[in-house]
Amino acid sequence: MNTKLLRSTSAALVLLAFGSAHAATTPDPGDYTALPAGTDLALVYAQRVTGDKVYADGSQTHIPGGLGMSANIGVFRYVHFAKWAGYTIDPQIVVPVATQNVDLTHVRSSGVGDVTFGGTLWTIADLPGGEHLGYSIFLTAPTGVDKDKGFAISDNRWAADLQVGYIKRFAPKWSVDLIGQTEVYQDRRDTGSKKDPLVRGIVHLRHHLSDATHLGVSLRYAAGTKETLGSSTVAGRKSDTNLTLTWASFLTKQVQLQLQYSDDLKVQNGPRLQTLGLRALYVF
Repeated sequence: MNTKLLRSTSAALVLLAFGSAHAATTPDPGDYTALPAGTDLALVYAQRVTGDKVYADGSQTHIPGGLGMSANIGVFRYVHFAKWAGYTIDPQIVVPVATQNVDLTHVRSSGVGDVTFGGTLWTIADLPGGEHLGYSIFLTAPTGVDKDKGFAISDNRWAADLQVGYIKRFAPKWSVDLIGQTEVYQDRRDTGSKKDPLVRGIVHLRHHLSDATHLGVSLRYAAGTKETLGSSTVAGRKSDTNLTLTWASFLTKQVQLQLQYSDDLKVQNGPRLQTLGLRALYVF
């Protein structure tokens, strides 16, 4: 394998694994709730992501000693709700930081990742009735450090993430979130490798223990993102299913804490990941 392909393959392996590095733009339960204009949110995410098993075409690949992949990811996100042409919108910015270690490829990186900006426009924003329908676009710029070394939060290419999300409170204590997402990618700027679009479907089922606290179970299915360099395959196509469990509660009217555990149930190509996450939200 030539040097350019080897470097690109190593980078793609890490980035394929850590698709969840863009945690703030992968919607959590309740994220498609439209809040009143003038509301501001400051969110801080902390994640511990690990992966040891690697799969190729749905079968586990034997790696002596395992992959040894781990990352501590932090994300700062600022959201402002406003009115535009009669619709609720929420322009926002997302800035990730991380430390990362991959024993197999000897990748050790840390620093600021690719910055994401964008927002949502809601055509249904019924907060009292618990029904919301929003359309989002997020753009990710290749601003991060170690862009050519497989750093999980620096993909060294522009990406555009398009989403639609619907929330319905279908019973006094139950609600469902239905989300469709696709992401398209520029060719990598260092190697020129091409990446197929990502398509993801998400279902969140929430049980509201009270007005302040809910429990959620989520299924996420992702497909696509095969990466090629010339006639060579750098990273195989995703066809993955993930299960996530969520607890979230407003401790005060302004402060919410969220805890999550996430596990990949099925992986077609790449590492199987487990994630522990904490999110703190401040309303002002």
